[in-house]
Amino acid sequence: MGVYDAKMQQGFATVAGPLMADLITRDPRAEPALKQEGTFFADSKKVKFSRYYSKEFADLEMERVWKKSWQAVAREEDIPEVGDRKPYDVGMLSYIIIRSGPNEFRALQNACLHRGTRLCNNFMAGESIKCPFHAWEWNTDGSLKNVPSRWDFPVVNDAGYRLPEAKVETWGGWIFINPDVNAGPLEDALGVLPQHFGPRESEQRFTAVGFRKKLRGNWKQAQEAFHEAYHVIETHTQILGYNGDTQTQYDIWDDGKSQISRSITPSAVPSGHLGDEASMIVAAEESMKMFAMPFPGIEVPGVTSGETGRAEVAEWRRQTVGAMLGVDFSENSDSYMLDANQYYMFPNFWPWWGEGLPLTYQFMPYKDDPNCCVMEVRLTLPVPDNGPRPPAAELVELDFDQPVSSVPEMGIMATIFDQDFSNIPLVQMGLVSTANPEAEATLGRYQESRIQAFHDMIDRKIAAGTHA
Repeated sequence: MGVYDAKMQQGFATVAGPLMADLITRDPRAEPALKQEGTFFADSKKVKFSRYYSKEFADLEMERVWKKSWQAVAREEDIPEVGDRKPYDVGMLSYIIIRSGPNEFRALQNACLHRGTRLCNNFMAGESIKCPFHAWEWNTDGSLKNVPSRWDFPVVNDAGYRLPEAKVETWGGWIFINPDVNAGPLEDALGVLPQHFGPRESEQRFTAVGFRKKLRGNWKQAQEAFHEAYHVIETHTQILGYNGDTQTQYDIWDDGKSQISRSITPSAVPSGHLGDEASMIVAAEESMKMFAMPFPGIEVPGVTSGETGRAEVAEWRRQTVGAMLGVDFSENSDSYMLDANQYYMFPNFWPWWGEGLPLTYQFMPYKDDPNCCVMEVRLTLPVPDNGPRPPAAELVELDFDQPVSSVPEMGIMATIFDQDFSNIPLVQMGLVSTANPEAEATLGRYQESRIQAFHDMIDRKIAAGTHA
């Protein structure tokens, strides 16, 4: 395990675009979560290309990472009524995520104990789970309910024919499972998330729009594209004028049981790549226009000063978004209202904090193919302070070649995601085509520190399984 090197440059700032840490220091409203810095730094390492395409390594990950880790599988709002259920697939594993009581959830094996038929293929509801092949039936708690012609199955007994289960716990409106029935509590894996996320940042939210996208890339390299802002200069050049990519702050917390990392990328300031001559007032104005795009016809005020432009954009969002959503943001910081505050919980859960970009991500291996994965994206909004919880939007299914732009509700973010997704198959093709079997990725010491920590955790998980 490494330690932070005080001599290492942690970002690149300009006169026009300060470091994220400096912006936090200047903000009198800055929340405690923003002021807490990471405590972990992985030793510098190179990562073999082969671990992104090797079937043997993927099988090892399934046994020692996916079968041994807490992973977010759904939001409670996805299955609001008793008996509501949906499948969760990770690789070839599949579970039925079901609301088995008013405040109770279970993760049941998604295979009939008769001849193995898959029991749940999409959202379903009802008082029981019935096999579509021969009508074997289970209650919502996994107990056996009925076997047609039971006289012909003398070996079948109620106690021995419950549907097997994974461990289930909830936090922040999310349902988590761990296939390892001997795993420690979810609390151990959440790390600093409960300290940083209050009710409005997690459970008091609803899914406004979202999608589930198949990608031609290994689950690790696909999510690594979101671990850093280093790619913005080439992949998202259109946002450099108001996105402080080089000024991003990266933090990692790792206590041996959990790994949480974070990046905070400032908005309404120009990228450090544009130099000291970049305009602070243009950055604020462009940011204002970007935030106004989801609301056609909304009045967009001018920015009075480059020095105060970022604060003006934040205040405009406090007033306009607060009025639209019925939420009081008066005590929230500029960063809360503007910035990309992106958290990550090992191995695949990405909750974002604040209203700057209120997204969540999940990544899962796709079937048994190490060259493909699935990404789920949700844009969430806060439940109104004095109103009922709006219904959750159903995630739109996108196949490998369907662009996110086919989901117009994603707005400007559809373009950003499509740009990101254009890289993923190219990376995978390059990884697989490399002639040297020992070829390695070379990672930046600071801007890609979260990727180094991620692989460090994978290595520890695999090593723990070796010695178990």
